[in-house]
Amino acid sequence: MEPSIRSFIAIDLTATVRQQIIELIEDLRKSDAQVAWVRVEGIHLTLKFLGNIAPQLIEQIKPALMRAACQTGPLRIEPAGCGAFPDSKAPRVIWVGLGGQTGPLAELARRVENELIPLGCKPEERPFRPHLTVGRVKGRLKLHSLQELLVSHAGFAAEPFDAAEIVLYKSELRPDGARYSPLFTTPFSGNPATADE
Repeated sequence: MEPSIRSFIAIDLTATVRQQIIELIEDLRKSDAQVAWVRVEGIHLTLKFLGNIAPQLIEQIKPALMRAACQTGPLRIEPAGCGAFPDSKAPRVIWVGLGGQTGPLAELARRVENELIPLGCKPEERPFRPHLTVGRVKGRLKLHSLQELLVSHAGFAAEPFDAAEIVLYKSELRPDGARYSPLFTTPFSGNPATADE
């Protein structure tokens, strides 16, 4: 029996946006807080986390993603804002916010979800909140310093970019952090969204 594959579905960032997020993380690192910062190549706009799935399911997921992508046109995404979940007083996840065409983006996430349910993928219970995870808080040391930096970087903004494809990623957990490799990519082939929601 083949081992299961840990995987997720995401939209990639541009090199420029990645560089701007690197600079943000370097500033936040100055807090010396106990945070596991995400390697910049590991930062994606996640549409759906699948977890561990059977390898044979991959071939069924590919056409499902193609169906979702063919109803979607390029989406203008605007990385903006910086904060923490659940909030800055008790931060657990450090994020960069996303603006732009978030309405059509949420609709894409819903389509992906609906295409995967018949394949046995468990639907997400939480509402879709588009963001980029950049770090995970691991302790309370120097937390106040981190909170101050988050406040001072609340107005962070990166260059807007056009999302044009969905990527199915394999995630391998290693001692030095997760490693991601693309398994399948499908472009958006629908009409461009007109509403800047």
